[in-house]
Amino acid sequence: MQRLPDIAGIGGEAFHTFFLIARREFITRVRTRFFQIGTVILVVVMAAYIILQVNVFNKASTTVKVGFVGDAQSLAQPLKTAAGANSVKIETSDVSDVASGQSEVRDGTIDALVSGQLSAPDVAVKDKLDPTVEATLTSLVKVIVLNQAITSAGGDPATIDSRVGAAGIHLVLLDPNAAQRTQDTVVSLFVAILLYTAIVLYGQFVAAGVVEEKANRIIEILLSTVRPRQLMLGKVVGIGLVGLLQLVVVGVVAFGVATRTHALTVPSFTLHAVAGGILWFILGFVLFALMFAAAASLVSRQEDLAAVTTPITLVIVGTYIAYFWVVANPTQPLAIALSIIPPFSPVLMASRMASGDAQAWQVVLAIILAVGAIAALNTLAARIYQNSVLRVGTRVRLLEAWRGTS
Repeated sequence: MQRLPDIAGIGGEAFHTFFLIARREFITRVRTRFFQIGTVILVVVMAAYIILQVNVFNKASTTVKVGFVGDAQSLAQPLKTAAGANSVKIETSDVSDVASGQSEVRDGTIDALVSGQLSAPDVAVKDKLDPTVEATLTSLVKVIVLNQAITSAGGDPATIDSRVGAAGIHLVLLDPNAAQRTQDTVVSLFVAILLYTAIVLYGQFVAAGVVEEKANRIIEILLSTVRPRQLMLGKVVGIGLVGLLQLVVVGVVAFGVATRTHALTVPSFTLHAVAGGILWFILGFVLFALMFAAAASLVSRQEDLAAVTTPITLVIVGTYIAYFWVVANPTQPLAIALSIIPPFSPVLMASRMASGDAQAWQVVLAIILAVGAIAALNTLAARIYQNSVLRVGTRVRLLEAWRGTS
């Protein structure tokens, strides 16, 4: 019979045993009420949040800030009066010149800048103008042109209708991709939250499972037939597949609800966002789950688990906090470096891929470093796990576990 290849340090002849362990972990946890009810709750909460966002928060009363330059300032009060009848609040301000007004539009101080001639004003916006404001301004301009036409054309109806029909505003898009970038940022945050939650939650499951087996002494029975590395990796892979399944279910539902409610458009959920989220969950979970398994093997009671896993959890929490700085400064060298280097890369690189800020070479380098870190950590974690998992009672010191001394 042909010998199976060596996988993750497990010889081909032992791979079947490793597979059975992973299968046992997966089936056991998927059948629990915790997983089933928890998945339903996550799906309901995610769907409810998206629906609430669309139907409540996004439909709140709109306030549009409009700046006016020169002669266009005479349109301010008529615009406020006309738009107010349509439940749109208008805040107007006078701007000294066009350049400074466009700068205020770009930094979000105002939503639109109206300048130029009254009969054909320019309206500068980032990427879109509120439909009510656009329609109201257009109507005001038509009235102005109508008055001018009556004066200059001697009351000829055909000439007046022609000039009034051609009247309107000139919309100037200062940042036409702003809306897409906003959606990319929303998707990026969505990916960061899911990965952060899933890695912490299922990493803790791995740790709790190790301690549980030590506490009830079932670990001694298991290790009489399997090697410690097989058991550790089987547990990590089995629980990781449970997390991946839950992540996919929640993600698919969120995607469906978001697209049906038009909270997001389909192009914003591009392949690199979905594939990146799945890829980095797998790499990130394996990376941190090995740490959780090794750390948990040092203690024998659930009460002592927090003491050894808190440093790992703090690293993940710190990565999530760093996300907000990285997404605000995507081109900063430090932001790029953090997203490439493990253990920060699982959350940060996945988020930068979703937002479209990550370049191909950065993604490839981050994957290579993550795989290398997993390979190195596999050897380290397996040694610590093997030397400490059978030692019940007091907490095993990390150096003792590494040396295999008591």
